[in-house]
Amino acid sequence: MWSIRLRIILAGSLIALAAVGAARASGASAPVVLVPITGSVDRGTEQLVHRAIALAVGSHARALVLDINSAGGLDSVIAPIRSEIRSAPIPTLAYVSGEAYNSAALIALAARRVVLAPDATISTPTTANANGMLVLDSSEAVQAHLAAGVAPTLEAALSSTGLGGAAVVPVSVTLAERIASFVSEPLVAGILIGLGLLGLLVEMQTMHGLAGFIGIAALALYFSAQLFSGFADWFVALVALLGVLGILWELHVLPGHTLPGALGATLLLVALLFSFGVPYLIGGIEALATAIVLATVGFTMALRAFPENAWSSQFALAAVQGPDFVTAPNRFDLLGKSGIALTYLRPAGHGLFDGERIDVLTDGEFIAAGTPVRVTRVEGARIFVEPIPFPRERITS
Repeated sequence: MWSIRLRIILAGSLIALAAVGAARASGASAPVVLVPITGSVDRGTEQLVHRAIALAVGSHARALVLDINSAGGLDSVIAPIRSEIRSAPIPTLAYVSGEAYNSAALIALAARRVVLAPDATISTPTTANANGMLVLDSSEAVQAHLAAGVAPTLEAALSSTGLGGAAVVPVSVTLAERIASFVSEPLVAGILIGLGLLGLLVEMQTMHGLAGFIGIAALALYFSAQLFSGFADWFVALVALLGVLGILWELHVLPGHTLPGALGATLLLVALLFSFGVPYLIGGIEALATAIVLATVGFTMALRAFPENAWSSQFALAAVQGPDFVTAPNRFDLLGKSGIALTYLRPAGHGLFDGERIDVLTDGEFIAAGTPVRVTRVEGARIFVEPIPFPRERITS
């Protein structure tokens, strides 16, 4: 089965080939593929560049053009993006239409040729200031040999590099890539993952099904965005699915065995960590740490609302009476009454009070059968008695 990334690339290639066909039909030369790099540089930018290069190669484009206006973004994506641009088998051109700072500047400098707009600025790594980057305007960039020239428009930049008149095939960011970029942000990913973990924890506490559904839905949203954009592969998703199934098996099928739940939780955490990709493990650790903190805080609050653990009660022996069980009534009506001990009280036995046989006990002393007794206190079903001393006979002289 083809992966989602391959399908996206194939669809883009078909679009590019259609553009090539239209260009040739109109007598124009092969097109150039235009990649807009705006806003924050993130994993979506990496996926966009990867897809654009595939489209350019598949459509036999004359060049790959990067239209850059960005203040930078994640440093972790610089290396793979620069590597793809430098190894592209077609000419590459970076046109800085506004600003190119930090990681965006490094991406621009990875192209074989750089052209700036007249009012554009670009930064370059340096140790001359505290920030480690030196900002240059267009003329300074040309003097420093960072840029090949200055052009007022993209069309002028294409003409100055021998690409004038070529049809431009823009590559736009897809909705899936936008969602995946948003979801891949450590904070957003941490919230989604935290909600997923919290849902599973609350499900363990309540066993109502609703919390588990919300938790699985949050994890499904996270992994779907990662899969659809190509950030994660099916193997990672399969490991996550096995992890969730292990947890559900422990909760709803065979509670108390521990092994399925522990193995499932381990697989789920590993899948979550590697869903960010090996180059982004640091971001994955940050997101996972955020998720664990959020899940812990949320679960602590949930314990106040659901103090009884429904999961553990499935295999723990609970002293719960059936529907026909009737508790013994409190016999406060016997308090102070006198009777006799029908049996020896050692210290428990039977007494007779107003013709009714009652289970009684003493505070520890031995009382012989037939001894008059009096009820001293009643504690639920326990009725305590003491012997009644015989009255002394009056001695007359």
